[in-house]
Amino acid sequence: MQENKQTTLEKVQKTALKAVKISLIACVIMIVFVSLSLWVSLNQITATANLVKMQKEYALRLEKLENTLDSSRVNQ
Repeated sequence: MQENKQTTLEKVQKTALKAVKISLIACVIMIVFVSLSLWVSLNQITATANLVKMQKEYALRLEKLENTLDSSRVNQ
């Protein structure tokens, strides 16, 4: 009877150890996916900021060009 309890206890411990290993692997996989998601989000934010900066620069260049054209028309 003692031997039967010992084997049952060993099986329970092995099962618990497997469950812990599976949960740790799942946590590592989740951390990898969260890191990838954050990286993609930061890249999107950076790209959007660069687009806004370029748009402002183009708007200023267009305004300067319009002013130059207007002043050349006035001079003629």
